Amino acid sequence: MKKRTQDIENYVLIHNADTEFFFLKLWHYGFLIIPMIYMFSPVWNALFGFDLVLAVVLTLFLKKKSTLFKTRFMSVMAILNIVYWFFYKYMLFRDPTYNFVLVNELPLHLCNINVVLIVFAINSRNPVLLNFCFCFGILGALMPIMAPDPLFANVPFTDIRGYGFYVYHHVLIVQSILLVSSGFYRPAFRDVPRSILILLVLYFIMFLVNALLRRLTGLPINYLYTYGLPGNPITDKLYELVPICPLFMLPVIVPLYPVLLGITALGRIPKPTSDTIKSV
Repeated sequence: MKKRTQDIENYVLIHNADTEFFFLKLWHYGFLIIPMIYMFSPVWNALFGFDLVLAVVLTLFLKKKSTLFKTRFMSVMAILNIVYWFFYKYMLFRDPTYNFVLVNELPLHLCNINVVLIVFAINSRNPVLLNFCFCFGILGALMPIMAPDPLFANVPFTDIRGYGFYVYHHVLIVQSILLVSSGFYRPAFRDVPRSILILLVLYFIMFLVNALLRRLTGLPINYLYTYGLPGNPITDKLYELVPICPLFMLPVIVPLYPVLLGITALGRIPKPTSDTIKSV
């Protein structure tokens, strides 16, 4: 309770009472009943419960539907999450307390790439892309939830940095789970190396994009964290081992491979149907 009170006081100091946003005004007048969101807080935990309930409900809804219906339903769901991302970024743009710089807000992080890629994966029915979206959709959403930027930690859920940031990533987790739980796609272990290869290609392309944007803008652009995360003990240690950007992240493949095998194993639990897409 003491930590929560301190978080509230810190937030009030940062956000002035003259802000024009409805949700922030609501929070200013009733912040004692508006929950803060941080790791393992009641709201933080409840959102994972939301994932589970929504995934179960939609899985039951889609289970006996045709592949065509599942394709359309999940495509619409992905597009709505993309629209929600634009709304969330627009609200951040209007927030006078948030330093919005367009070149830093492009949809080039792993979670953003997956939200867009999942539309193409579903409609192309490509098993390699589907495996990538299934595995890295979950991991790409979990990473910012588990270790959010300080700007998105210890904020009230009614703030755009609360509901905007966290709901977007949790919906991505549900989308990724639905790919296999609905019987649309059955992952295969042989797809894991190819998914890692796609990630490596994206990673090195993003390093070049970051380098170009840094040269053009002079800003520390760092999509996919190809320049590491200063102050993060994991990336700092990796950079000590391999002090070359972006090669310092390559050792991550060693623990990543068994993690993806584990996710794929879980994805193989649902029984396939006659129209389930399988690996080639």
